[in-house]
Amino acid sequence: MNEVVRNTHIPHSNSDVMEEYRGDEIDLFDLLDDIVKNKVWLLVGVLCTLCLAAIYLVTTKPIYEVGVVLKPAAEKDLLELNAPQLNGIYSIDVDGAYGGVKRHLSSRDVRQGFYLENYERISSVEGLFKIDLSKEQNFSRFDSFFKVSVSGKKDVEDFVRVELEMWDPVLVASLLNDYVLYSLKRSMQEAAETLESKVAARIKALEYDAMLLREKYYSSQTRRKLKLEEARGVAKAIGQTDPVYIKSDILGSYQPPLYMFGTKAILAEEKAITNRKVVAQSLPHGEDHFIAGLPEVLFKIDQLKNLDVDFNRVALAVVDESAVPPLSPAKPKKLLIVALALIAGLFGGLMMALLRASYKRRKLAKS
Repeated sequence: MNEVVRNTHIPHSNSDVMEEYRGDEIDLFDLLDDIVKNKVWLLVGVLCTLCLAAIYLVTTKPIYEVGVVLKPAAEKDLLELNAPQLNGIYSIDVDGAYGGVKRHLSSRDVRQGFYLENYERISSVEGLFKIDLSKEQNFSRFDSFFKVSVSGKKDVEDFVRVELEMWDPVLVASLLNDYVLYSLKRSMQEAAETLESKVAARIKALEYDAMLLREKYYSSQTRRKLKLEEARGVAKAIGQTDPVYIKSDILGSYQPPLYMFGTKAILAEEKAITNRKVVAQSLPHGEDHFIAGLPEVLFKIDQLKNLDVDFNRVALAVVDESAVPPLSPAKPKKLLIVALALIAGLFGGLMMALLRASYKRRKLAKS
């Protein structure tokens, strides 16, 4: 028991405690000496990571990135879609046209339509089409190469940018330009179909109004003929040939019975009603000109039916920047990869050098 106590080191002063604490400190100069003595391991770590980075850069296909920038159209580019004949039927402003373009550019359905329309062309590109995948899977892979971004509040101008990544610089520019044109075509087609459907609906409504006016007119005409025929019979029965009253004799709103106008006047009015078609046959709408309000309705119908919108003069958005084949790949970023490999190599080499020095020191202590 006494022997155990004698061999136990018990610090008796502060200097003893400080001496023991210094023994546990990490000496930076010792670490530096350890690194210098085992610098081979540091070099090995750096060379290994640089070799891996070089192998990656050599074996990885370069990826080229191109972009197309579109901006809103001017008001003059939308005048054809805001013709006076379309007032109250259809109209589109700059924001509405630009919003439709952005929606089509971001639409997966539009990209799928472009993919199917250019299926033979895309499927013949090596690496872009994989035979072991289905058509839907190949499209999903093709769709992943696209990226669409829009301007934010901090940007001075509104714009939408469509980007495409691929390993062929010429193909990627051609495909993206074709896709943007296809998307703009779909936007224009949607605008044309909307315009056509609204104009057709308006024409149908106006034709219904015209039918009601004609129905009212011919019903009134039939009633008038019946009344005239009845009055002519009464006038003939009483021998009333000439009018009983002259115009100056009729005061106020009093309307004398028709038979009092006499058979001559009644026959003359019947003949005039019957001859209306002959009288108006040289007019554009014939007897319809006798119907109050109908010529105006027919004019509107003719204007809409003869409406000719020149869509070649319409632009829903303008291509501010087209895609051109890039001169250098966007990926992989060689300088960044080499820098990261160098940093990782230095860190790994330092760790191996320190571990090697620690192993030597421990082995020396045991011996």
